[in-house]
Amino acid sequence: RFPRSGGETTRHLARARSAFQPLLPRARERREMRTAPRDAETHADDPFAARAHASRPERRVDAWRSLHDTFVREAKEAGTAGRPRCRTLFLGDSITEAMRGSQFGELYDELAARREAFESSFPLREARAFGVSGDRTQHLLWRVRNGELAFRHPPGVVVVCIGTNNLGRDNDSATDTFLGIRAVVLEILHRLPGTRVLLTGILPRGPGLARGGEKKKSARRALLAPAPGESSLYSVSENENDENNDFVSKYAQPGVHTFAIDTVNAKLRALASGSGGSVGYCDGSSAFLVVDEKNSSDVKKYKIHAPFMRDALHPTAEGMRVWFQTLVPAVEALRAAPAPLESWYEGSRLLGDETDARNGSLRSVDEGVRLALSRLIAWSPHALCVCDVRETDAPIVFANDNFFTQTGYGAEEVLGRNCRFLQGKGTDSKTVAEMREKISNGEEFSGRVLNYHKNGVPLMNSLVMSPLRDSSGNVSHYIGIQRLATVQALRDAPAEYQHRAAL
Repeated sequence: RFPRSGGETTRHLARARSAFQPLLPRARERREMRTAPRDAETHADDPFAARAHASRPERRVDAWRSLHDTFVREAKEAGTAGRPRCRTLFLGDSITEAMRGSQFGELYDELAARREAFESSFPLREARAFGVSGDRTQHLLWRVRNGELAFRHPPGVVVVCIGTNNLGRDNDSATDTFLGIRAVVLEILHRLPGTRVLLTGILPRGPGLARGGEKKKSARRALLAPAPGESSLYSVSENENDENNDFVSKYAQPGVHTFAIDTVNAKLRALASGSGGSVGYCDGSSAFLVVDEKNSSDVKKYKIHAPFMRDALHPTAEGMRVWFQTLVPAVEALRAAPAPLESWYEGSRLLGDETDARNGSLRSVDEGVRLALSRLIAWSPHALCVCDVRETDAPIVFANDNFFTQTGYGAEEVLGRNCRFLQGKGTDSKTVAEMREKISNGEEFSGRVLNYHKNGVPLMNSLVMSPLRDSSGNVSHYIGIQRLATVQALRDAPAEYQHRAAL
């Protein structure tokens, strides 16, 4: 009923206010949750925006910006007013920042020994370390696009050590992490012509996998960290009395992220091999691994050497000294190497011109398209091959390293053969017939073909076959652009990814 007087209205409002009073804190919490950024480290332009892809630049809003400004200032001052030039630049995350003796710009006595190890390995103050704790590839990409490469005299070698936070903190896939590192490399080469990039790969990290390997249900279950100072063992189960519970050392290898790390590093090695000399790769993993003497199986297993990587993630001062014993010669070798195939001071040369190249040769391709084709082959993250359709059975005359890495076959098993050796049981004959018809007519083919890895694992190939013409306009070759993913991975992927993979 309606209140009859003003006093009665006031009493109604008071009762309603008292009834809803317990709900106000919850509503306030919900408002705060709606207005709080999804991640305190990421940009606050849109609190509800999806996290940037590993290959898309993204800035952070914490103390990161002030440290970035310091790097920009150091880059601009290097080689000016009597200051030493920067001949070697390290770019990365907390591992790189520790070379400065700091974390988030704060100097720590514990990190002073790591700075000394860095300065003793790269003397004369001719090396700089631009790293920020917690950075992923997208953060480093934003940094290099916004001033950290503004050197008057570009460094001869840029060492990139990034990606472990993409895998360990964001749970990015190995492919996305690789694409992020690749985007950083391309940005560096674009902004610093003539500079070489050395990739260290992603260093090993813990914790280890549960005992029992892949067959055991708990093999890849998230491990629970021990209380600080109690033990170096991680528990697989929350219930310590669980008879199936395992305790795994954080130093044990293979670790939770080992497969992803190995996949990323294999792609980085292929990227460097196909770069024409612009990019080098130095695997420093062995510096931190030793044989696990407590392993009871017949298979040799390794573990992270605790004195070199105490937290199973960051190299100690002693670990850095051992790491630099491998890294310093690689830096100097890359600096002294012949000019890259595409250099601002020597002009462009063609990838695939070498007659003894393990990838084959592009000499049979018309010169009018060879340079553009060599650039595509050098920098594409996909498996690429070139077939000469003028020859009998259209043999493969050139394949990039990604082709060998992603299919498992070696050069001697690929070159000179038709691509059909990748097909097998279950490959759609109608799709194959359509592809042959398109090729015979000199047209482009695009579709999905079931292929197989050398080890027998089925791969779904999102294939594009494009014709290459000679100076007379006749089709002489076809380039195959192959985006390979395991059938199981596609089946388990979100629907949105499956849609994009089908495009």
